[in-house]
Amino acid sequence: MTVVQGSSIQIRGARTPGRGEQIIDFSAPTPEGTIMRSRDVYYLRRNLALVFTHGPECRGCRDLLGDLAAERMSVRKEDGEILAVIPGSREAVGQLRDDLGLSYPVVADEERTIFQRYRLVTPDGGLRAAIFATDRYGTVFEPSIANDAHEMMPAEEIPGWLEFIACEC
Repeated sequence: MTVVQGSSIQIRGARTPGRGEQIIDFSAPTPEGTIMRSRDVYYLRRNLALVFTHGPECRGCRDLLGDLAAERMSVRKEDGEILAVIPGSREAVGQLRDDLGLSYPVVADEERTIFQRYRLVTPDGGLRAAIFATDRYGTVFEPSIANDAHEMMPAEEIPGWLEFIACEC
């Protein structure tokens, strides 16, 4: 449910999940237009690296997505999966996926609704990139929110986190 206050839209129940908290499940379109439920990607089956990017034009995010693609085999060995939420149209997100050769699931957040639910929209309307490493139940073990210099968990740490999570669960 959305609540309009002044000129900004606020989403009830919106929060940035911290360590030990559950991620917020969502549904969003893939580049092909099918609706993907985040829960269907991981729940009871795989640990998850849930990734939020600034968008197709962000060089740092393009590098991160490409680095994650290079780590996917290691992620899968740890019974994990990567799911990327990318702001923009389905077409732009599909082009980015194809340009980078991404083999993991990506969804488009054209209206920034998922970013709003995760409180990853800054007061000036910008977006924050983030990675949430979770177990197969969606419990966050390691949240990593990018700072202004785009510093956050590097892609090569994801398999290690998913291995740690697998050992803990």
